[in-house]
Amino acid sequence: MRKLLLATVATMGASLGLAAVAQAQTAAPGSVTVRLNGRVNWYAGIEGSTLDNIGGEKTSTTSFLGYLRLYPGFDGVAANGLHYGAGSEIRMNGGQSASSETLYVFQAYGYLGLPELGQVSFGQENGPTVLFETGTFEGFNDGAWWGDLPAIVPGAAEIAYPFVDSNFNQTSSKIVYLSPTLSGFQFAVGFTPNQNAENYVPATTSSSNPAYSQLSGGLPKNLLDIGGQFTKTFGAVGIQIGADYQYAGQVAYTGSADAANNLSYHNLNIVSGGATATVAGFTFGGNVVYGAFNGGAGAGSFQLEPDGGDAAIAFLMGLEYTAGPLVVGGSVFRFNTTGALPSGTEGDGVITSHGLTTGQQVNNGLALGGTYTLVPGVNLFVDYDYGWRSQGGYDFATGAAGSDNNRVQAQLFGVGTQIQW
Repeated sequence: MRKLLLATVATMGASLGLAAVAQAQTAAPGSVTVRLNGRVNWYAGIEGSTLDNIGGEKTSTTSFLGYLRLYPGFDGVAANGLHYGAGSEIRMNGGQSASSETLYVFQAYGYLGLPELGQVSFGQENGPTVLFETGTFEGFNDGAWWGDLPAIVPGAAEIAYPFVDSNFNQTSSKIVYLSPTLSGFQFAVGFTPNQNAENYVPATTSSSNPAYSQLSGGLPKNLLDIGGQFTKTFGAVGIQIGADYQYAGQVAYTGSADAANNLSYHNLNIVSGGATATVAGFTFGGNVVYGAFNGGAGAGSFQLEPDGGDAAIAFLMGLEYTAGPLVVGGSVFRFNTTGALPSGTEGDGVITSHGLTTGQQVNNGLALGGTYTLVPGVNLFVDYDYGWRSQGGYDFATGAAGSDNNRVQAQLFGVGTQIQW
């Protein structure tokens, strides 16, 4: 149920990071606007995957799922022109029963700014890589492979999505400068010291705890995130181009080589960029991401690239068509990454001296679907996703080294609704 905890439709997630500025600029000096937005999503779907029936345990292929999210905040303009406010996002925790459901704070941030100078925001918020992500085509249904409906697929069979709005980029406490828009161009710079949220916890800089080594995927620190976006209309054609660069160090592992299985990591180093063109209702384009990171440990994972591994590279191409209240489209992506780290050396899988399988993980995904706005605030979804992933020497069913289940596939079809206010 990872999507219920982490994912959001990308367009909404990005807009929340900028909404405070847009709303404050329309307010009269000396006024404050309080808001309590929210949404309720619900889905019905059917899936089929390689891992639906493994080891004598069969899971249901039909599912209902849903959640509530709240977006309280306020925006103000002081008499001297200062724009200020706060925003937040509250989510359900995905409990297995109504009595175990609780709410938690996913994001909470404040901001100060002037229209001619830009905005400084601080707190548990989106970084530039989220704000300016372009060309990932997550708006023609509930988010394609990064939407909510793929949560009905068994976790290990769910295709690893390459354009990850990870917790490090969304929920860690950070500071972000967002420039004003000049001739269609806007940029931002963010700094995140560690993966802690708002409440202070001493950040670890080095440790002998194996949690910081082999199977944890490493732990970034001091993340610098620089991004920008250019949006312009040339006659009948609208162009949008976005780019981002991220760099981070890592928490040092000081334990024994045996405990770490001789595994260490490269510093985080990622370059990404995308572009779209819109004409006569059609939007087409794509996105590419490349760098020293590992996204194959599971759907939505975000880890450091281990020594002996390979730099990750992914590309996505998409097409959408908008006609009044209807948006239809599709996308395809391919993602090559080091892959999941085996939890053992049993079976006949081959493990390298670095503690990795010999095969690099490959993820391929196709998404088709549509969104229809029935009335303002009510959206209806239809969604079809198909994908497969493979990694030589890694058993997706057991999470260990082995020659079985090195290739798994999954597909799903579903419908859903989103009611927002």
